[in-house]
Amino acid sequence: MRLSVLSALLLLPYLVVPAPAFALIDISPKEIVVQGKPATVQIINNGERPEYVSITLSRLLNPGVEGSSERLEPITLASKPILYAFPFRITLAPGQSKTITLKPLEEVQREQVYRLDVTPVISLKETEHRASSGNVLINLSFSGLVRQLPYAEKSRLAVTCEGSGALLAASGNVRYPVKGAKVDGSTVDPFNVYPGEPKLLKGKSISIPGQPSC
Repeated sequence: MRLSVLSALLLLPYLVVPAPAFALIDISPKEIVVQGKPATVQIINNGERPEYVSITLSRLLNPGVEGSSERLEPITLASKPILYAFPFRITLAPGQSKTITLKPLEEVQREQVYRLDVTPVISLKETEHRASSGNVLINLSFSGLVRQLPYAEKSRLAVTCEGSGALLAASGNVRYPVKGAKVDGSTVDPFNVYPGEPKLLKGKSISIPGQPSC
């Protein structure tokens, strides 16, 4: 059946879909360890256009929680930062990669955790150009995890049974990875417990490999 001219005109807005413009930036490695000396991370432009990129390093104040509950403190707001990232801004040609350096400013007594956020910056001129061409600009931020560790690592876990379940605390100076824990007979996904950030597992029966049951 042939469409009338009027029907074709009515359908036209639904057939023309603006193409989104993504910034194809990547970070390698995704988890960076800093222990007494500078460490490096590669920022890579996998896209087909040049990218102007902003880098932000923020200390994670409550490591081990869900991403939506994280509290972050940018190092630019810290009165005495103990880790520094540079440069803060770079320009990447298509297919190009550049190095970001993470430099410790002093030794830490227990593990500190940071987010390294890499955000493509879209200029006003480019925004106007994309809008006139019918494209949708999508400005995505990419994040890496940075662990600043003490020289001598001690990973230990203390379990305290409570009425509502088991309270887990990292009694060493670095995070303790919990694997194979069971709550009321069901195995929970692996998770980390960080020094100074106890975690409560709620349930009537808690078991963790190598630890007393509750």
